[in-house]
Amino acid sequence: MLYTIIISLIVLLAILAVMIGAVQQHKQKQDILRRQKLAKFRAALEQVEDLLNMASYFPIGKSMLAVLNARAKELLEGMDEVSPSDDYKARINDYAQRLQQMDRNDTSLITEGFELPHNDKQIIAMINALKRLRSALRSEHTRGKVDSGVYTTEDARLQKLQLKISVETLIRRGQNAYQGHMLGSARQYYEKAQKMLEDQTYSDDYIEGRSQVIDQALEQITNELRDVNTRDAANRKQDELEELFQPKKKW
Repeated sequence: MLYTIIISLIVLLAILAVMIGAVQQHKQKQDILRRQKLAKFRAALEQVEDLLNMASYFPIGKSMLAVLNARAKELLEGMDEVSPSDDYKARINDYAQRLQQMDRNDTSLITEGFELPHNDKQIIAMINALKRLRSALRSEHTRGKVDSGVYTTEDARLQKLQLKISVETLIRRGQNAYQGHMLGSARQYYEKAQKMLEDQTYSDDYIEGRSQVIDQALEQITNELRDVNTRDAANRKQDELEELFQPKKKW
């Protein structure tokens, strides 16, 4: 009888240990999932806030700022739901106050000024930021968070700005190469800028104006290269004549 009771107790303890282990594993799994979810929210929030910092340098619409602020607030709300925090709540409130002063349908520009950086790394960073802004805008539109009219206006604006940065960078490089008497390199830069403009499915004052500037630069380069080739050919012919009439050496 005692033996049976002992065996029963051992079995009961074993079952209890398994249950406790299962509960602990479940808690650990839930904690891991919570951490992963929080990390995902945090990474997305960092990207949005980085875009908000970059956006102030671009002539984009106020509606684009509203989109980014709304997305940041939504991500913070998700973080607070996963891991409640007074810091998250304070930041959520801060974004809520900003959004109260914004109109998501206001596509007027936050600034009309824009200056192209001289540093290539900064230019690349700007182009990448514009690509990310377009991606964020497209994602929010797909989620039904952005009006179709706003999306069309802002996406076209970002696309044109990206084109302008790329073209102006190539023109500047072409000018620098020309001033450095590297006509072949200058022509390549101008031709690449020209192709970018020709590949667009629309036309506006900027495209027409820069196309004329590029055409004039390419024409000038072509004429100078022709003159250089003509001079080289004349020099070669003169060298051949001098060699032909040079006194023969007697051995």
